[in-house]
Amino acid sequence: MAVTFAENGFLKKYNSGVAPVGFFNYIKDPTIMYIAAETGLDFVIIDTEHAVMDRVDVERQIIAAERNGLVPMVRMPDTIPHLMRSYMEQGAKGVLVPHIHSKEEARRGQGALRYAPEGTASCCRSIHSDGYNAANYMAYLQWVKDVAYIPMIEDPEGLEHLEEILDVLKPGRDFVLFGKADYGQALGTLRSDGSIDPAVIDAYHEVIRICRNRRIGVMGCPSTSPEGQSATDVKKVIDEGTSVVVLNTDQQVISEGFRRITSNCGNGLLNIR
Repeated sequence: MAVTFAENGFLKKYNSGVAPVGFFNYIKDPTIMYIAAETGLDFVIIDTEHAVMDRVDVERQIIAAERNGLVPMVRMPDTIPHLMRSYMEQGAKGVLVPHIHSKEEARRGQGALRYAPEGTASCCRSIHSDGYNAANYMAYLQWVKDVAYIPMIEDPEGLEHLEEILDVLKPGRDFVLFGKADYGQALGTLRSDGSIDPAVIDAYHEVIRICRNRRIGVMGCPSTSPEGQSATDVKKVIDEGTSVVVLNTDQQVISEGFRRITSNCGNGLLNIR
C-alpha cells in the first residue's frame, strides 16, 4: 500500500476540540517514530532548522511517521519555497517557518504550499504523496489542501505585524507557534536558570489573545523544569489558551529521562556489595 490519502488526523483531533500532542524530532533513527506512536503521541515536527537533517533524512522520517500513525510535519530553517513544496510532496502535513516578521513573508510561505490559483507550487506527478502514480495526482491536489502552514512568531516585529500575518492564514487549518526562547533572545532577556522574563510572557499571552480572536490555533511549548516536562506542564499551556502542545525534542526527553535516573543514584546506592 503506497497511498491512502488518509484524513489529516492532526486537524481532525484539533477541530473536534481536543489538543493534539507532538514533539520535535532531532534524532535521525526512524525507530523514534515507532516509540512515539506507541506512547500515544499524535504528530511529529521533523526539524531542519537546528537538527542535522538533509532531504533524504526528512523523507525517511516522514515515511516512518506515516507507517506508525504519526502526522508528519517539518520545521524549515527559513522560507524556502522549493523545499517547502518538496516536503509537502514527500508527505508532510504541516510546515513551520521560523521568524516570520510580516504579511509579505507569511504570504510567500503560504503560497509555496498551495497550487495555482491559490499559490505558486510547481507540480510533479511522480512523488511519494501520490504513490508515484499520475492517476492519483488529482486526488493528491485535494489532499494537500489540508496541509497546515505554521508561521513562528519569535521577534517583536512579528508580534507587531501579527494581525496582518493572520490575514494570510486559514482558520481550522493553519496555526501559529510562539517561540519564547527566541523572543527572549531578541529582547536580550535570556536567563541562565531557564526562567522566562515577564515581557516574554506578556508577548506570549498577547499572541494567544490575538489568535483566538481570529480563530487561529496556537501551538504551545510547555516550559521545562530541571526534572523535565510533565502532564501538569501540558495542562498549563492548554489552560493558557493554546490548542496544540509541542513537547521537547526527542534528544531532550531522553536526556531528562536519563538524568532523572542518575540523579537519584547517589548516597551509596551504586556501591557494590
